Amino acid sequence: MREARRARLDMGFGLEGPLPDLLEAVEGPGGVQVVVLDLGDDVAGAYLQRGGLALLFVNGDNAAVRQRFTLAHEFGHCRLGHASVIDRPSDVFGAQHDPAEVAANYFAAEFLMPGPAVRRWARGRRLTLDEVVRLAAGYGVSAKAARIRLETSEALRDRDLLARLDAEIDDEGLHLGIAGWFGWPDLRDTLAAASPPRLPAALRETALGAVLAGDLTVAQAAARSGRTADELRRALADLGLDRLVPMG
Repeated sequence: MREARRARLDMGFGLEGPLPDLLEAVEGPGGVQVVVLDLGDDVAGAYLQRGGLALLFVNGDNAAVRQRFTLAHEFGHCRLGHASVIDRPSDVFGAQHDPAEVAANYFAAEFLMPGPAVRRWARGRRLTLDEVVRLAAGYGVSAKAARIRLETSEALRDRDLLARLDAEIDDEGLHLGIAGWFGWPDLRDTLAAASPPRLPAALRETALGAVLAGDLTVAQAAARSGRTADELRRALADLGLDRLVPMG
């Protein structure tokens, strides 16, 4: 997707390989704020925009590879100019029908794993499951995401091989443990090291940050900020946060 490639180039990362640190990239040159919370089973992440404030939420209870794809997906919503949205796991990892979710997933795949780099990596390789896991480890994504990216980047077009890889990953779980067996380390970046609640620096000393972190109730935060609890609840609801944090 052109917008994902443009984002990487605008942010100074080029199209040659993995991002050095996804969270630092989107909070730095990406210009957004990232919040990592335990969001329960029904929410994978969210993109909330109000005025000049863009907040990306990631469910910190998920595996790091899922958190990375979710963060890239939510950043895609932002870069593509979509409306604020709270994404269920099926919106990010399932079969999408909403055009905005489809576009955000295409963005995430290209942003994390640029097609030209994937095609160069695959050229001349015998693309067994071991190699798919090697690719996944290098980019900090799941084996399933790497297998899909090989297909969508047109690095792998053999339908029989794609079906066999799907069976080995989805049905048999043969990818589990391969990276450890070969000594391919998990990608250790800021997102993998973050423990929820994780707040961006701009929110850590604010009433909003304290509510997001669960350190203050809405009523307590309102008292500190000179507002009534109802005023603060309305402000949080206006941002869409009433669906993500307790409003008591």
